[in-house]
Amino acid sequence: MAAFKTITIDGKLIEEVKRFADQGNRQGLKKLIDDMRAADLADLIEHLDPEERLFIFKLLEPDGAGDVLVEIETPVQERILKDLDNQAITEIVQGLDSDDAADLVGDLPDDRAREIIERVGDEVSGELEKLLPYPEDTAGGIMALEFVAVKADTSVKDAIDTIREKREEVENLYYIWVVDDLGKLVGVISLKDLVLEPTDRKISDIMNPEVISVYVDTDQEEVAHLVTKYDLVAIPVVGNDHRLVGRITHDDIIDVIKEEADEDISLMAGVIDQGIAEESTLKLLRARLPWLVAGLFGEILAAVVISQFESSLKKIIALSFFIPVIMAMGGSTGNQAATIVVRGLATGDISLVKIGRRLWVEMRVALMNGLICGILLGLVVGFWLSDYELGLIVALALVLIIFNAGLIGSAVPFALKKLNFDPALGTGPFVATSNDILGILIYLGLVTIYLRVT
Repeated sequence: MAAFKTITIDGKLIEEVKRFADQGNRQGLKKLIDDMRAADLADLIEHLDPEERLFIFKLLEPDGAGDVLVEIETPVQERILKDLDNQAITEIVQGLDSDDAADLVGDLPDDRAREIIERVGDEVSGELEKLLPYPEDTAGGIMALEFVAVKADTSVKDAIDTIREKREEVENLYYIWVVDDLGKLVGVISLKDLVLEPTDRKISDIMNPEVISVYVDTDQEEVAHLVTKYDLVAIPVVGNDHRLVGRITHDDIIDVIKEEADEDISLMAGVIDQGIAEESTLKLLRARLPWLVAGLFGEILAAVVISQFESSLKKIIALSFFIPVIMAMGGSTGNQAATIVVRGLATGDISLVKIGRRLWVEMRVALMNGLICGILLGLVVGFWLSDYELGLIVALALVLIIFNAGLIGSAVPFALKKLNFDPALGTGPFVATSNDILGILIYLGLVTIYLRVT
């Protein structure tokens, strides 16, 4: 068994690899990468130019190439696959677990995917035909077909024999699922409990019938929530008839959690469907421009609101100095509240059942923040303009603005969740722009009323 080293990907290593690749030194590169773990080699490949990536990738054996390929970020993976011929991809697919193979083939253009399915063996093509119809963000889309299942009337000895028969097929074995004569899931037993029991005992006597499972169409975010809530290392997947069809292991769940977090962060920043490793200018433009355009028109509306208070600004031009402060405070408060709620909804720590309680918490926090920040800004304005009455009005405006921003920032994600939209969209242009518009309206509105009555 090969002894792999944990490698730190630094500038020195990257330069050495680039030099070998430029020289066409296959032997030097092979010696350098042979003792690297798949994840480390994937990280290294992501730091290289396209030609260098392909040069290194072609040095790998099909099994090793597959392990590396599934660790590479999607944009880079797509470019490598584009440069590989169908025979090379076929060999890689045949060495992968069913879920990884389906993910890889599913990302190929339809014509290439069909050709790969025709080239692989009957067993692999059958697995791909089963997995590819499921949406990639469901339990069916991330499950593997490799698992160990035994019938309830099986003895412990027979169950252990079954595990031995499948030791090459099933990696990372944690649970043995128990099924009835129709293949329906009826229980689970851990590997530890199995080996500690007498070999003549029946599985039905030692299994846990309270098994947690998910259906093939369950959203991957819900699967991740169940696995983290109940501290599972694997979870079985069943069809609508409750027959066991696959399993999802903790490594897949980690990928899901990372993917969902990346997606939420991207949406909150106004970036749609952009991979971290993406380098295509056109794809980056499509990912970022929509929110920027939406924000542009929203802020134009805010400018229109400001123009309606021209006379007030002319009377005390110094008031305009504080507009950036007002907008920034409202925006920061809204983003803070929205971030907490979005993250809580994603992890399951906040649910739609307790909307009122969560909103009340955010309103209390926003009110206290508003009072403290309002007093501080009011004192600054009063001292600066030698008008503490006006400072009081500005302080009141900031209290209302921060309170309003906290309410909007926490309420919008709940509303989107209720409407079956991704809550992360709540911190896009809607929250930011609405806070700007309402903030300016409250600020200049109160100031204008004050100037008219004094």
